[in-house]
Amino acid sequence: MKRISPLLVILGILFAVTACIPDIVGGNPSGSSEPAPTPMPVEKILSSFNPIQGTNYLMAGVISAPITRDSSFNPLEWINNSARYSSYSSDTHNYVFFNLNTEEYKRLLPTNDYSIFQTSGFPTLQYDPANPDQPAPTVEWWVYSVIKKDTNNDGYFGDRDKLSIAISDVGGNGYAELIENADAILSQIYKDNSALFIIYNADKKNFIAKINLSTREVISTTEMDLGEDVK
Repeated sequence: MKRISPLLVILGILFAVTACIPDIVGGNPSGSSEPAPTPMPVEKILSSFNPIQGTNYLMAGVISAPITRDSSFNPLEWINNSARYSSYSSDTHNYVFFNLNTEEYKRLLPTNDYSIFQTSGFPTLQYDPANPDQPAPTVEWWVYSVIKKDTNNDGYFGDRDKLSIAISDVGGNGYAELIENADAILSQIYKDNSALFIIYNADKKNFIAKINLSTREVISTTEMDLGEDVK
């Protein structure tokens, strides 16, 4: 009887072991990049229209279902409850304005695929202790923070995505995007009807943008030098 070479035995064992190992190269290695999740489509409804005080306009939101249409989601509710005139929501995808004089309506944005994360109205109420019951001024301008893309690839639009900062008049007319790819709005300072300052953060830097409201343009942008340890 012929003896089997020990070398052949070792080779046979190695072959059997390697045959049992999954094809790692052909599989999905943990280090491989996977396609970013696509935000799920959202069913949308139109909320009830609410008058903008002191104007001939009414305003409604295009909102995510199953939020109800009633006043529990009134896009102007925060005007009556806060002197800041500011609203935060990831469920608002557009605004619709109705002009009582012309009996015409218009959408703010051409598409309902975005998320309007923040809406602020100006001018704001300046508290006067001598006149604590003074009425709020009529809104003349809206400033919006719009999320247009899922920039952090987490599958939905949220406050960690990049923002586009935009403006329109009180009736949604003259919509213009002023600042792209901001990470956060830190402050909005209304000087007068011709100037608005927006302080924002982008790419770990802080900026002051001066806005000409009448032309809807950024007049100047100043990077704030606050030290290397301030992001």
